[in-house]
Amino acid sequence: MQGREPLVNEVVGDMAALYGSLQELNTPMWLRLDLTMAQFRALVVVSHHPDITVGDVGCQLSIAQSAASVLVDHLVRRGLVRRTEDPADRRRTLLSCTASGHALLGDLRAGNRQVLKERLSRLTDDEMQGLARGMRALLEAGRTPVGAAAAIAAEGAQANL
Repeated sequence: MQGREPLVNEVVGDMAALYGSLQELNTPMWLRLDLTMAQFRALVVVSHHPDITVGDVGCQLSIAQSAASVLVDHLVRRGLVRRTEDPADRRRTLLSCTASGHALLGDLRAGNRQVLKERLSRLTDDEMQGLARGMRALLEAGRTPVGAAAAIAAEGAQANL
């Protein structure tokens, strides 16, 4: 594995540079976002967890429920998140992303995708096929637990026996 380390480091560096360049191109959009990082993170949590409660948003962000409530209030006022009554328990309030919230997150993602498509269009067919094989291999490697993650998974499996 030692002989591969320089190549692994090169790939990691290249991926970081690619990600950074994609983010840099989206900087104008991010600067117009008019959300704090905490508000943005709360919006992402709500978008990934429809019908989440304010308390659960707090848990996801590792902040107090009162702080999560302030974040959610701002997102509701901006029309990015909506509150609804839980039909199973009227005492609970559920949160979901509005169409505007989904559109905002979609616009942020779409900018990166468009730039990436433009860059990929410059590759030859052979380069694209090689990249596609490499990406599939990397995704598959991510599905296989390694190192500490494997040990934790094994301990969890043993505990369930």
